[in-house]
Amino acid sequence: MKIRIIGYAGSGKTSLTIRLQEKYRIQGIALDDYLKIKDKNQRYNQLSERLQNLSNWIVEGVQVSRWTDQSMNDADLIIILDYPLSLCQYRVTKRAMTQCFQKQKSFAQRKKIIKRMFKLYKWNRRFKKRLPDIKQNLYMNHGKLLILESPNDEKRIHREIKSDRSKLSNNNRKKNSKK
Repeated sequence: MKIRIIGYAGSGKTSLTIRLQEKYRIQGIALDDYLKIKDKNQRYNQLSERLQNLSNWIVEGVQVSRWTDQSMNDADLIIILDYPLSLCQYRVTKRAMTQCFQKQKSFAQRKKIIKRMFKLYKWNRRFKKRLPDIKQNLYMNHGKLLILESPNDEKRIHREIKSDRSKLSNNNRKKNSKK
Protein backbone atom coordinates (compact mmCIF):
# COMPACT_ATOMS: atom_id res chain seq x y z
CA MET A 1 0.00 0.00 0.00
CA LYS A 2 1.22 3.47 -0.89
CA ILE A 3 -0.11 6.35 1.19
CA ARG A 4 0.43 10.10 0.83
CA ILE A 5 -0.40 12.34 3.80
CA ILE A 6 -0.85 16.10 3.34
CA GLY A 7 -1.85 18.73 5.89
CA TYR A 8 -1.09 21.92 7.75
CA ALA A 9 2.04 22.29 9.83
CA GLY A 10 0.98 21.00 13.23
CA SER A 11 -1.83 18.81 11.89
CA GLY A 12 -0.15 15.60 13.05
CA LYS A 13 1.19 14.19 9.79
CA THR A 14 4.36 12.82 11.36
CA SER A 15 2.54 11.35 14.37
CA LEU A 16 -0.02 9.69 12.09
CA THR A 17 2.75 8.32 9.88
CA ILE A 18 4.51 6.80 12.88
CA ARG A 19 1.28 5.12 14.06
CA LEU A 20 0.58 3.74 10.59
CA GLN A 21 4.19 2.56 10.20
CA GLU A 22 4.00 0.64 13.45
CA LYS A 23 0.58 -0.88 12.78
CA TYR A 24 1.09 -1.87 9.12
CA ARG A 25 4.89 -2.20 8.92
CA ILE A 26 5.16 0.28 6.05
CA GLN A 27 8.22 2.50 5.48
CA GLY A 28 7.59 6.18 6.25
CA ILE A 29 9.22 9.01 4.33
CA ALA A 30 9.24 12.63 5.55
CA LEU A 31 9.40 15.15 2.72
CA ASP A 32 11.06 17.64 5.08
CA ASP A 33 14.19 15.44 4.87
CA TYR A 34 14.46 16.35 1.18
CA LEU A 35 14.28 20.11 1.72
CA LYS A 36 18.01 20.16 2.45
CA ILE A 37 18.50 19.48 -1.27
CA LYS A 38 18.18 22.95 -2.79
CA ASP A 39 18.06 21.87 -6.45
CA LYS A 40 14.42 20.84 -7.06
CA ASN A 41 15.29 18.51 -9.95
CA GLN A 42 17.80 16.67 -7.80
CA ARG A 43 15.23 16.58 -4.96
CA TYR A 44 12.64 15.13 -7.34
CA ASN A 45 15.09 12.52 -8.66
CA GLN A 46 16.19 11.37 -5.21
CA LEU A 47 12.63 11.08 -3.93
CA SER A 48 11.50 9.27 -7.10
CA GLU A 49 14.36 6.80 -6.85
CA ARG A 50 13.55 6.06 -3.23
CA LEU A 51 9.85 5.54 -3.99
CA GLN A 52 10.65 3.21 -6.90
CA ASN A 53 12.73 1.02 -4.59
CA LEU A 54 9.84 0.46 -2.15
CA SER A 55 6.72 -1.59 -2.82
CA ASN A 56 4.89 0.06 0.09
CA TRP A 57 5.40 3.48 1.61
CA ILE A 58 3.87 6.37 3.51
CA VAL A 59 5.00 9.80 2.36
CA GLU A 60 4.14 12.70 4.64
CA GLY A 61 4.65 16.39 4.17
CA VAL A 62 3.03 19.73 3.56
CA GLN A 63 4.70 20.02 0.18
CA VAL A 64 2.39 19.89 -2.84
CA SER A 65 4.51 20.78 -5.86
CA ARG A 66 6.13 19.25 -8.93
CA TRP A 67 8.88 17.51 -6.99
CA THR A 68 6.23 15.64 -4.93
CA ASP A 69 4.01 14.70 -7.90
CA GLN A 70 5.14 11.08 -8.05
CA SER A 71 4.08 10.50 -4.45
CA MET A 72 0.58 11.69 -5.40
CA ASN A 73 0.41 9.84 -8.72
CA ASP A 74 1.56 6.52 -7.26
CA ALA A 75 -0.43 6.67 -4.02
CA ASP A 76 -3.23 4.17 -3.46
CA LEU A 77 -4.63 6.50 -0.82
CA ILE A 78 -4.14 10.25 -0.33
CA ILE A 79 -5.03 11.56 3.12
CA ILE A 80 -5.58 15.26 3.74
CA LEU A 81 -5.55 16.35 7.37
CA ASP A 82 -7.87 19.34 7.09
CA TYR A 83 -8.17 20.09 10.78
CA PRO A 84 -9.25 23.50 12.10
CA LEU A 85 -6.50 26.06 11.54
CA SER A 86 -6.74 27.14 15.20
CA LEU A 87 -5.87 23.58 16.33
CA CYS A 88 -2.86 23.43 14.03
CA GLN A 89 -1.61 26.87 15.09
CA TYR A 90 -2.00 25.83 18.72
CA ARG A 91 0.07 22.70 18.08
CA VAL A 92 2.77 24.72 16.29
CA THR A 93 2.89 27.06 19.31
CA LYS A 94 3.00 24.17 21.79
CA ARG A 95 5.84 22.48 19.87
CA ALA A 96 7.82 25.74 19.72
CA MET A 97 7.33 26.49 23.42
CA THR A 98 8.34 22.96 24.40
CA GLN A 99 11.53 23.34 22.36
CA CYS A 100 12.21 26.86 23.68
CA PHE A 101 12.06 25.85 27.31
CA GLN A 102 14.62 23.09 27.01
CA LYS A 103 17.44 24.13 29.30
CA GLN A 104 20.24 23.33 26.86
CA LYS A 105 18.89 25.76 24.23
CA SER A 106 20.87 28.94 23.78
CA PHE A 107 19.22 32.33 23.31
CA ALA A 108 20.07 32.21 19.58
CA GLN A 109 18.46 28.78 19.24
CA ARG A 110 15.33 29.97 21.05
CA LYS A 111 15.12 33.01 18.83
CA LYS A 112 15.37 30.76 15.77
CA ILE A 113 12.57 28.50 17.11
CA ILE A 114 10.24 31.49 17.65
CA LYS A 115 11.04 32.86 14.21
CA ARG A 116 10.22 29.45 12.69
CA MET A 117 6.94 29.35 14.64
CA PHE A 118 5.83 32.62 13.04
CA LYS A 119 6.88 31.34 9.60
CA LEU A 120 4.72 28.26 10.14
CA TYR A 121 1.74 30.42 11.16
CA LYS A 122 2.11 32.33 7.91
CA TRP A 123 2.64 29.15 5.91
CA ASN A 124 -0.54 27.62 7.40
CA ARG A 125 -2.61 30.69 6.48
CA ARG A 126 -1.36 30.49 2.88
CA PHE A 127 -1.99 26.72 2.80
CA LYS A 128 -5.57 27.31 3.97
CA LYS A 129 -6.13 29.54 0.93
CA ARG A 130 -4.59 26.94 -1.42
CA LEU A 131 -6.34 23.92 0.09
CA PRO A 132 -9.61 24.11 -1.92
CA ASP A 133 -7.61 24.07 -5.18
CA ILE A 134 -5.39 21.25 -3.92
CA LYS A 135 -8.46 19.18 -3.00
CA GLN A 136 -10.12 19.82 -6.35
CA ASN A 137 -6.97 18.86 -8.24
CA LEU A 138 -6.59 15.67 -6.23
CA TYR A 139 -10.25 14.74 -6.74
CA MET A 140 -9.91 15.23 -10.49
CA ASN A 141 -6.52 13.65 -11.12
CA HIS A 142 -5.76 11.01 -8.52
CA GLY A 143 -7.06 7.87 -6.90
CA LYS A 144 -8.62 7.61 -3.51
CA LEU A 145 -8.79 10.78 -1.46
CA LEU A 146 -9.67 10.73 2.22
CA ILE A 147 -10.19 14.08 3.95
CA LEU A 148 -10.08 14.07 7.73
CA GLU A 149 -11.52 17.09 9.51
CA SER A 150 -10.79 15.93 13.06
CA PRO A 151 -8.13 13.81 14.75
CA ASN A 152 -11.04 11.54 15.79
CA ASP A 153 -11.54 10.58 12.12
CA GLU A 154 -8.41 8.37 12.09
CA LYS A 155 -10.57 5.21 12.26
CA ARG A 156 -11.63 5.93 8.68
CA ILE A 157 -8.00 5.44 7.55
CA HIS A 158 -7.84 1.98 9.09
CA ARG A 159 -11.15 0.98 7.48
CA GLU A 160 -9.85 2.16 4.10
CA ILE A 161 -6.54 0.30 4.47
CA LYS A 162 -8.34 -2.85 5.62
CA SER A 163 -10.72 -2.60 2.65
CA ASP A 164 -7.83 -2.14 0.19
CA ARG A 165 -5.90 -5.04 1.69
CA SER A 166 -8.88 -7.38 1.40
CA LYS A 167 -9.42 -6.36 -2.23
CA LEU A 168 -5.76 -7.05 -2.94
CA SER A 169 -5.94 -10.38 -1.16
CA ASN A 170 -9.06 -11.38 -3.14
CA ASN A 171 -7.40 -10.38 -6.42
CA ASN A 172 -4.34 -12.50 -5.55
CA ARG A 173 -6.57 -15.50 -4.77
CA LYS A 174 -8.35 -15.11 -8.11
CA LYS A 175 -5.03 -14.91 -9.98
CA ASN A 176 -3.71 -18.02 -8.19
CA SER A 177 -6.88 -20.03 -8.83
CA LYS A 178 -6.62 -19.32 -12.58
CA LYS A 179 -3.12 -20.85 -12.71
